[in-house]
Parts: sequence; C-alpha cells; structure tokens
Amino acid sequence: MFQEQAAVQRERQAKEREAAATARERDAARRGILVGLGSAGPELEDAAVLLARQIEPDADEATLAQAAEDLKQRRPELFGAQAPQPPVAPPSGSPSNVPGRSGSTPPRLGQFGLDIARRRGHLKSS
Repeated sequence: MFQEQAAVQRERQAKEREAAATARERDAARRGILVGLGSAGPELEDAAVLLARQIEPDADEATLAQAAEDLKQRRPELFGAQAPQPPVAPPSGSPSNVPGRSGSTPPRLGQFGLDIARRRGHLKSS
C-alpha cells in the first residue's frame, strides 16, 4: 500500500514538472518572437505579459507571430520606438507663444520704481 502511494506521488510530481516545462517553453517562444521584433529590458517583460493575455496558451507559431505584430502596431514604445514627446516651451518662456522682447537692453534693477517716482514728482528728472 505504501508503494502504491509513493508511485502515485511520483507520477503526480512528474506531471507537474512536465506542465512547468511546457509553460517555460511557451514563455521562451513568446519572448523569442518579441525580442526578434525589437523588445528588450523591462519593456520585454511588459510585452510578454500583454501577449500572454492576448492569445491562448497553446497557440501555434503563426498565431503567436501575428499577435506579436499586432502588439507592436498598438504599443510601439515596447519595441524600442520613442514615445511622442510633448512640445517644448517657446524660447522666451512665454506660455502664450508670444516672443519676448528682443533688440533692446533689459532695464536696470529698480528702474521701474524710479520711473514711477519721477512721474509722481518725488524725484527730480536729471
């Protein structure tokens, strides 16, 4: 009786190892196709997860390749393409895209206050 239980236990463990090996093989095939399309690093991990969600676990090579191509079309940033950059601010720093003053020298510090004081009569014009 003990030998029968041990045999059943060994058979169950063998099936578990076989299932794990099959899963690793499928994962390696997916990653191989993704690497071939240009995915690498952390993007490869993300692409592998998205691809695994998109297809059946026992999909054939043609279906896998087509799904990877579709993923590349939808998410090019996972395959080395640069994401679109936001537009840069204008050189003058103005938020309304109006160019800043050019051609004249900037006023000295405190000049604005001195001009107001002269207009109000607090200072004599020189």
